[in-house]
Amino acid sequence: MSALGQDAAKVAPNQCKVRTENKDVRVIEFTLAPGEKDKVHTHPAGWYYVTKPGTMKILNLDTGKTVMWEAKEGEAGWMEAEAPHLSENVGTSPVGFILVEVKSAAKAAEKKPKG
Repeated sequence: MSALGQDAAKVAPNQCKVRTENKDVRVIEFTLAPGEKDKVHTHPAGWYYVTKPGTMKILNLDTGKTVMWEAKEGEAGWMEAEAPHLSENVGTSPVGFILVEVKSAAKAAEKKPKG
């Protein structure tokens, strides 16, 4: 993995806590305090669930685009693999969510031909 594609749990251990892991999935609890930024990281495809609502600014380093995410408590959904990005909590309260990373999705993406 390149410097721009780091594992979130390895580069941001204070914000990303691995709660359980097996051959199929890894469950991460992610928390970002108000004003806090994380380090550059990626995610394989998986499911997320918001435990603490708030506002995050997410910068996609591949495209240079910034997205504001108004995370709502109880919000959940599937997310495709994410390119290298940085997140910042621009709200006034901690933002938290659970990520269930699907390892088979990451392996399938690695095998997919480029171009």
